[in-house]
Amino acid sequence: MYKIIEGPQPKWKASIETSVVTEKSLSDKDPRSLSDGFRSVNEKIIGANNLRSISVLEKAIQVSKAVAHIVLDGGAATGFMISPNVLITNNHVFGSKDDATRATIRFNYQLDLLGNQLPTDQYQCDADSLFYTNPTLDYSVVRVKGDPGLRWGFISMKERVDIRVNDDVFIIQHPAGEPKQVGLSDNIIAYVDTSIIQYLTDTLPGSSGSPVFNDSFNLIALHHSGGWLPEPTTGSTHYRNEGIKISAILKDMPSID
Repeated sequence: MYKIIEGPQPKWKASIETSVVTEKSLSDKDPRSLSDGFRSVNEKIIGANNLRSISVLEKAIQVSKAVAHIVLDGGAATGFMISPNVLITNNHVFGSKDDATRATIRFNYQLDLLGNQLPTDQYQCDADSLFYTNPTLDYSVVRVKGDPGLRWGFISMKERVDIRVNDDVFIIQHPAGEPKQVGLSDNIIAYVDTSIIQYLTDTLPGSSGSPVFNDSFNLIALHHSGGWLPEPTTGSTHYRNEGIKISAILKDMPSID
């Protein structure tokens, strides 16, 4: 049973200017007046508005489940499900059906809140059923046995997303073949054209094939390389990471149904 507490209304304790403005804001019913009331409050938006709904974090966790650790002969990479039974990664990860057939696709390779490794779930590819690769766009799609996307989810490639220089990007990945991680800072997009995006987000060998997201965790690119990279339109060279735009991949990719 809830206890009703009676007494005088609490007063806002702050500077005189802020108190008057805030009390006025809290008493206003008209949304336009509410906005006007808060206009002089000391807290400010600094530059671009970086506030996002807390649900963005829930979406990040949701899409992260579809990201897989790819175990290769003598190496590791990253990929992610784009349908219940189709995985995408780089061409330099799966350059042939044989590469895909020999690999193990491992989900849930990550640590819990106490730093303990969680149980993983492993699958094999069915490259004879579906395999397509494009070396120029550096991507490959392959069918995976057992429909892991029904358990771990898959990431839509069909959302249209505006991509601009200075936007943030986040990469969910298995850097150096380690348990799943995400780059959370220094994530600025430095260059974008019709096919590629270059950004400052950290990666390591093993991150190839990772999904690149905007700050709403909508998929925008497939990570594929890093180092001293040229900007195609300017010819200048910069130390960055790079992904292939999903929109460019979709123009080339065959039906995966």
